[in-house]
Amino acid sequence: MPAETPRKPPKVLRRLERTAVRALTGFVNGIDWWQRDPTDVVDQSPYDIVARKGLSAVRRYRPQVHDDDMRIGTEVVHFEAPHQALPVLLIPPLMVQPWIYDLAPRRSLVRTLLRAGFDVYLLDFGAPGKDDERLTLDNYVIDWVPAAVDAVVQTSGAPGLALIGYCMGGLFALMHTSVAQDPRVRALVTIGAPIDAHKMSLMHFFVRHGHKEIDAISKRLGNVPGAVSSTAFRLTNPLKTVTRYSDLFVNLWNDDYVAGFDGVTAWTTQFVDYPGDAFRQLMAEFMKDNKLKQGTMSFGGRTADLGKIQCPVLAFAGRSDQIVPPDAAREVLAVIGSADKTFREVSGGHMGVMAGRDAPNQVWAVAAQWLGERMAQSSGAG
Repeated sequence: MPAETPRKPPKVLRRLERTAVRALTGFVNGIDWWQRDPTDVVDQSPYDIVARKGLSAVRRYRPQVHDDDMRIGTEVVHFEAPHQALPVLLIPPLMVQPWIYDLAPRRSLVRTLLRAGFDVYLLDFGAPGKDDERLTLDNYVIDWVPAAVDAVVQTSGAPGLALIGYCMGGLFALMHTSVAQDPRVRALVTIGAPIDAHKMSLMHFFVRHGHKEIDAISKRLGNVPGAVSSTAFRLTNPLKTVTRYSDLFVNLWNDDYVAGFDGVTAWTTQFVDYPGDAFRQLMAEFMKDNKLKQGTMSFGGRTADLGKIQCPVLAFAGRSDQIVPPDAAREVLAVIGSADKTFREVSGGHMGVMAGRDAPNQVWAVAAQWLGERMAQSSGAG
């Protein structure tokens, strides 16, 4: 007689077993999470410093050993990396740590780009101290971003590069490309970057009604302390600040979720100081007078006319972003001069669009694919 096929346990027993395993794993993870510093999970991708200027430094990330099936975002997919891919330079905002692009091993835009075959660099603006209060946006747009671009091109030996920037980092990418008329910038990606400041409803409300008070307070403070920026950032969504801990409790069994939670916690609690003059310049010229959208914002006597940007541009906005609403970012389509320009509205708030649950697949993987296509064409054109 043929051997009887073993019967599977009833569904209810399988569910109980899964629940028990998750409860035990959650208990162990909870103890580990309680004892560790959230910053232990961030900034784990190895890199070398290839250039320095002022407070800034340029990192070059070391290629990762990986299989033919590369994990792009959170999914394992087949991805044909471009031959002779141009390097990619990541530019962060001023207030946050540069490792927001490398929050955890499985929550890392850096690693996503490395796995896709790109040569990945990052511009670290450093942490301004009391003596750096007089730094202006001109120092960044005229000095440090161009120096980083020079370093990337020289180090890689490539004829050009792509720029990726989140929030203010995206603005720095746009500002440099338009001010310098830099043909080496072959493609540009912005994530949650505002173009029309007057459509930033929450921020514009405060600046419009309290610009004099904000200006006076910032002059008394000197640099805007990172703790002040961090608190203000979290107050934009106070309910989420509370409920995220209940979400953590439910997902303690999930190692990736816990690591991502720690990465975001490190992000929101480790803000750096904002140079006083740069902050006041941003509030007056960008937020209050909307000069970037109007094409009248200038740096070092040179105008940032976004209409002069001709390289391909891909812009992302978070559908529920309260700081940079989609309408504020969508304006890039109206002002940018590129013939190849794309705007994508995706799920997530201001942090979520960059590093939320859906960002790896809706933003990172899409950006990697888009860059691969444009940069391969650019390389083929010489």
